[in-house]
Amino acid sequence: MERATQMDKVIFRTHLLRALEEIQRRDQLQYEEIYLLIDPVHEPGTSLNGADEMMRLVVLAPDNVAHRQFTVDEAVNLLCWHAPLVPLWIDVSLAASERKKAVFQLRCSLRLRKPTQLFHAETGHAPFRIV
Repeated sequence: MERATQMDKVIFRTHLLRALEEIQRRDQLQYEEIYLLIDPVHEPGTSLNGADEMMRLVVLAPDNVAHRQFTVDEAVNLLCWHAPLVPLWIDVSLAASERKKAVFQLRCSLRLRKPTQLFHAETGHAPFRIV
């Protein structure tokens, strides 16, 4: 897959939904509602620039994201606050599934990068990786 050269909320949302659809197919899930848990990950040994620090201290501060379930649109708005810069990588996994509701966990890098630098380009939905 080619590296992404553009990123905005629409593209980011499309990539997120593709990743969620992969999990849905893999696990044969049936749901009508999607909720997302956002889990910022501190990466020891990496340095953060000014935008990264803003992400850590304000956008993804524990008071904003801990124990909170986001809709897809809420998560996209939060993670794309500085588009075209978005988290360098996001690991996506199923956290819980009930009758009509699925909850996915997004483990996010705090480092914001431009589209050409995003990890997991080979998936076709960078920066998302299914785990």
